[in-house]
Amino acid sequence: MALGSVRWIGSGNRLAGVLAGLAVLVATLPALADLQRDLERAIAQAGLEEMDVGVSVVELRTGRRVVDIDAYEPLIPASNMKLLTSATALLSLGTDFTFDTRFILDGQTLIVVGSGDPGFGDPSLLSDLPEPMDVEAMLDYIADAIVRAGPTTIREVVIDDRVFDRNTVHKDWPRDQLQYYYCAEVGGLNFHLNIANVYARPTSINQPARVVIEPLASGVDIENTTRTVGTRTAAGRPHASSISIHRDPQGNQWRVSGEVSRSVGAPTALRDTAILFGEMLAERLEQRGVEIGEAHALPAHAVRRVGEDEKHEGMPVLLVKTPIAEVLRRCNSDSYNLHAEALFKRLGYSFTMQSGSWALGAAAVRTKLIDEIGPSALDGLRLADGSGMSRENRVAPSTISALLTHMNAVDDQEVRTLFRESLARSGEGTLRRNFLSPGELRHDVLAKTGYLNNVRSISGYIVPKGSSEPVAAFSIMMNGFKSSDSLRSRELRNELVRLIDVESAKFGSGAVVVESETP
Repeated sequence: MALGSVRWIGSGNRLAGVLAGLAVLVATLPALADLQRDLERAIAQAGLEEMDVGVSVVELRTGRRVVDIDAYEPLIPASNMKLLTSATALLSLGTDFTFDTRFILDGQTLIVVGSGDPGFGDPSLLSDLPEPMDVEAMLDYIADAIVRAGPTTIREVVIDDRVFDRNTVHKDWPRDQLQYYYCAEVGGLNFHLNIANVYARPTSINQPARVVIEPLASGVDIENTTRTVGTRTAAGRPHASSISIHRDPQGNQWRVSGEVSRSVGAPTALRDTAILFGEMLAERLEQRGVEIGEAHALPAHAVRRVGEDEKHEGMPVLLVKTPIAEVLRRCNSDSYNLHAEALFKRLGYSFTMQSGSWALGAAAVRTKLIDEIGPSALDGLRLADGSGMSRENRVAPSTISALLTHMNAVDDQEVRTLFRESLARSGEGTLRRNFLSPGELRHDVLAKTGYLNNVRSISGYIVPKGSSEPVAAFSIMMNGFKSSDSLRSRELRNELVRLIDVESAKFGSGAVVVESETP
């Protein structure tokens, strides 16, 4: 717009203020250009020539993209994928959404209806209750509530998990890592993160350690090949204590081995948690005097999955709820893959009212993002799963910065707040280790990190200390570095964030709104 088309409004003092603001703006623009050069220099000096790096930084007050370093090139996002999943879930499902697990008595049939809740039996959420409990206490609580409803006989326990499909493991996840907690199955009825904690405690020297699991599930078959050793070796050095767990790919047969000098533990992903949960509940009901299943049969034999077209009615006995805010926090701040995948599949279910799947979740996320930030912001976007565990995901840093900018500007204050609060803050959550400490930063960083082999990413907000309003959104993605360069890639990530943090003191300065007219 030509200068002659500007119509200055207000008093002389206001005009002077506007002119001063313009002077600040003129001074600020070169400084922001310096940020791009500083980031480019840091990347060049890192000596990671084979690595692909994309950086996008947006000044939120003006919406200006102040840094674009290959920002439109789609890269593997790792856990930064969770930002797309969680933001879409919040926008689609709403701030009041809850995952509900229902217990219904229909004659002599107990039906457990899952909603895909990843927080059902989540030990962290249980410990945060007003009256904290562990997973065993939760199972007792549920069993007691059912007993109070008055049944003396339950012929069968039916698990209704039809909210999701029964493809519980994504095809792209590494087959040799499926027993680890971050590859836990994703079902319509989840429980205790779909893992069991295995503990080995020393007994007598050279004797097997005592192995127990939590929750106590009789459906898990443990082969104990551990050995108890002394606390010190023959040379007088401390004796290491560790266990390894091998899980049969086809079921819950586990072999626990290792040398144990002190108590140690390890989480292991369960197979078919929905049925295991039904078995654990049936056993507790029988302990309370309820006749379960057929005479002389094990309680576990009374547990089955619901049929595809089966219908049940009956009396609601218990409803267990998990608010979306808790799921978002566990998804982003704590980076639990199960919570992201449950949100992803739940979006597929809500979008189509068909059993949620990864394909339907991808369609739901893409459709919502088109509505919210426009199709042009999604160039090159490829969605495979909701957590970023799949290496087939592709997201450009510009897409994530556009989404973060949008989430900071939505009309609903509660949406903005819940989304920000779900992110890790510098010094907390996944930003607690291997990241800049709060003392090294001028601002607070609210962000989501991401890590896979040869992939590192971080995206989020820069927030002035003592404020809740971000001044910048950023996304940094690094792909293709050598495994031997993992430490240097982490150092580069931290240096890039530090440089953005320093320059963010200038963001928002000189943002002047001038009323104008066309001559």
